[in-house]
Amino acid sequence: MKGIILTVLFLVLHQTSFSQETIIKDHSIPALNKVIDSLENNYKRSEIPTFLSLPQTTGDYFYLKTEFPDDFINALKAGIPLDSLIGKFPNLQIDRDLLIIKNNYVLSNGEEKLELKSFQIKFNSDHKITLEASDSLVKANHRLYYLNQPDYASGIRRVRGFYLHGDFLQKEIPKKYSKWVNYTSHLVPPTRLFSKSDNDPFSHITVTTPIDSLITYFAKVTHKPVFDRNENFQSRIRLMDQWEEKRAARADSLFRNDPGFKNLLFEALVFAETNQKSNGELEVFVAQLISKERALNLMRNNQQIGTCSFDNGPLEQQKRMARLAAEIPDWNVFIHSFLNIMNDHVSRVANSNIATESRKTYIEELTKLDLDVITLLLGSNMRIAETSNTHYFSDGSKVAKAFTALNETNKDFFEATVDNLIKDEQVDAFNKLHFYNTLSYYHYFLEDSPRKERVAQKLEKMSAFMPVSIRSRMEEPHKELKDLLFQESEKLEEFNILDSSIGNIYSYSYGGDCWMAEIQEKAGNPRLIYDLTMPIEEKITPLSNFLKQKPELTGRIEDHSFIKRLLDADTKSKLYLKFTEDRSFYNFRNKVLKDVPGAIKENWDFKNAVSFYILYPDKRYVRFILFENNDLMVLEIPRDYSLPKYSFEDLVTKTKESFLSVTYESYKIFNEKGEMLN
Repeated sequence: MKGIILTVLFLVLHQTSFSQETIIKDHSIPALNKVIDSLENNYKRSEIPTFLSLPQTTGDYFYLKTEFPDDFINALKAGIPLDSLIGKFPNLQIDRDLLIIKNNYVLSNGEEKLELKSFQIKFNSDHKITLEASDSLVKANHRLYYLNQPDYASGIRRVRGFYLHGDFLQKEIPKKYSKWVNYTSHLVPPTRLFSKSDNDPFSHITVTTPIDSLITYFAKVTHKPVFDRNENFQSRIRLMDQWEEKRAARADSLFRNDPGFKNLLFEALVFAETNQKSNGELEVFVAQLISKERALNLMRNNQQIGTCSFDNGPLEQQKRMARLAAEIPDWNVFIHSFLNIMNDHVSRVANSNIATESRKTYIEELTKLDLDVITLLLGSNMRIAETSNTHYFSDGSKVAKAFTALNETNKDFFEATVDNLIKDEQVDAFNKLHFYNTLSYYHYFLEDSPRKERVAQKLEKMSAFMPVSIRSRMEEPHKELKDLLFQESEKLEEFNILDSSIGNIYSYSYGGDCWMAEIQEKAGNPRLIYDLTMPIEEKITPLSNFLKQKPELTGRIEDHSFIKRLLDADTKSKLYLKFTEDRSFYNFRNKVLKDVPGAIKENWDFKNAVSFYILYPDKRYVRFILFENNDLMVLEIPRDYSLPKYSFEDLVTKTKESFLSVTYESYKIFNEKGEMLN
């Protein structure tokens, strides 16, 4: 398995090393500009259509695990307010006064779906349900939308959905913003890039095709480097890069001088066109040696699907398509491929924020054309009700990243435009939130500078121009938690809430539905944080469970002289005291104690133990368990961590290696004087 992962990583890094080639060649610009001029003339002569916002309203989200779903659903249908049902259903979760949008869409198999969703704002959750669409659901303005699903682990039912405050309404997009959308619609005409997408990235078909014969022959006669798993990783990349640099020249020479290669190439091309099967290397050969148009068609019949979030293969294919389309020129394919590159809109079996954030937008290249790039970005970022599925929508985070790569004048314009849009009373709530989030991403991608500070100040002031459903969450980042614990609101006000979430988790301390919060007592030690994980099963675990034990737990931490020395050693460190349900130390499914040496479990009592960790300014942390007799056990430690009088080597008892990480286990125990006991 490790060998497979290293091979994938090598391929990803190697693709990256050869993905720096310019997408728009200088010689392609005049022909592209001619197309742009024609499309812009059509845009200028066109009437500005009326665009509508997505259907939206406000309402409450509810979630309940129960053995009696019909009782709850019938009560909702009878119009009984959600708050009135809390007494009968003490584990009922309600997220109140949300902005909710409705979206109808059709799957590739023709199945119609109706989606309702709300949005994450600060620490407040997003929610979504997807229903089978029907005429009654789509056309009528119902108040109640819900799912009633089995919980296979427990055998009970999960009922979740939305109770609306009013009908779904649509607002007309103001003309000045409709111009953006109209421009994007004209410059990015409807195009289906790929004729099919049935490729299986994990296919293990071993039948040799003419394409395989071509690739094997080329590798052999050009002495493509062959590696074994023990070879130096950087050496592999260097040798492959050197081989790639000579690929085009060698292919050209073989095509002119080697009949065997030429015959294999044409056989592979005929096979690919006949069977609609292709390969990236074949496409490069065909584009260079035979026909750019035929190579582009091969790509469009062979959509690549990434095997993981870091697989750049599909993105490299889009780059090749954009380059070829620019040279032909084929504007429709070019602009769609380019925007897909910018937005990282490609097919992968998995995606991650870390991977997509690392990728460039290449927007600087688009500015080489006589194109209104700013209007194109804004028009693709505006959210409209689009029934024909022909408008190109960009990802707000990628639009934000693109603007950070533009010049200072364009940045100024973008910031002012978003500011004005959010202050515009004619703009619908969802677009206000969407452009606020886009500006937030823009702030995130900006390098530290006075500009970044100014944008942060703008973002702070924007909540005043938002509707209540959005403003309430911006001004109260932990509204969802406070609403859940409304019966304990006075006690909760004694704490600063640093982090909060409500959901289903699986961690070393708990698994299941719960509310979580990191809180710090306003009148207490600012370096002592209480890290709470409170189950939501038959009822919502109250804050009072923790408050009852807080004085004793706090005293045991603050009165312990060795813990005090650990904190004094780094005055910027903070201690996070764990608390789950009704205790501090929670050995969920034996995840904490399974690797603890048997001698420790026999000689130390874990009952009434205190679980905590110390977080250091460099983001490293160390977990500890404080026994009732005041002995202190160290769990995992980071590399080079030490304690007073004890080095890293003194503390480590076991090292565990996994792909790209090493874990150092300690399990050393100290008395209150800081003396090692085992």
